[in-house]
Amino acid sequence: MDRPLSSSTKLIVALLLTQVAVGGSYAQQTAIYQLTFESNWSPATHPSNFPSNAHFSGLIGTTHNASVSYWTPGQVASGGIKQMAETGSKSELIQIFNTTDDSQLSDTRISEGGLGLSPGSLAFAFSASASHPLLTLVSMIAPSPDWFVGVSGLSLMDANGWIPSIEVDLYAYDAGTDSGESYASANLVTQPPVAISRLVESPFKVNGGVPRIGRFVLTRQSVTSVEDLPSAFRLFSAYPNPFMHEVTVEYELVGWENVRIDVFDLVGRRVETLFEGRVNPGRHQVRWPASEQNKGAYIIRLQSESQSSTQMVHLVK
Repeated sequence: MDRPLSSSTKLIVALLLTQVAVGGSYAQQTAIYQLTFESNWSPATHPSNFPSNAHFSGLIGTTHNASVSYWTPGQVASGGIKQMAETGSKSELIQIFNTTDDSQLSDTRISEGGLGLSPGSLAFAFSASASHPLLTLVSMIAPSPDWFVGVSGLSLMDANGWIPSIEVDLYAYDAGTDSGESYASANLVTQPPVAISRLVESPFKVNGGVPRIGRFVLTRQSVTSVEDLPSAFRLFSAYPNPFMHEVTVEYELVGWENVRIDVFDLVGRRVETLFEGRVNPGRHQVRWPASEQNKGAYIIRLQSESQSSTQMVHLVK
């Protein structure tokens, strides 16, 4: 099983891979991964004052390139990480991700449910493009003052391409924004905030060691590759993404084309055809009202007479 790279090696590899991906054979590749979040955090593994309602908040993250980092041990937490670690809220991190998406630094957004009871597990699928092969994903440890688990800039690619499988042990981090020392501590603002750090003392130190509280298991499901498309044939980023009720899909054509826009689930079944017909040159949009569909990830495909483009959207409820 692959071992996670050190932070410095990971950054160097990510920078090289991003350059290769943009200019080389990986340029148009997209991979779909299944991620399983397994929590073993329990009174047996962490007996010191273990809370009766132990759980994890909803997972929030994004794929991105090496030009941006959303949290790093040794650096002060952003407002989004602070909010997530203290309350489990995703809203400020989503705003940060949307800003970097506008700058083409981030790509696929991940917003999933949490674990309502620990120990436990959940699984979901997401896509990553070769131009944005790094994964950042976090979840609040609850209840806690400002503790969380996650990965920062985990590379899904190595010198051989998309990594088939990755296991990452998860340990508790302190966001450095609340000075509480126990799960049930009252709010005690750390002013000024201190750097994010891994928690290595009670309640996570057990018999002289610090056992993991869970792991992420990533398994590559598929890799797709398409030829370079003319710049005027483009499927823009759907918005909002993730979405709760309706998502807007925008696309651009260089000339008159017969096009079809379909939605597929992750096993390849066509869920719905959003549009089929002849369209004039320029930018167009369609909407998918999906409130009657099950939550999860879907693939939207724009198909013309000679070309196609796809992207993943996430329906949350």
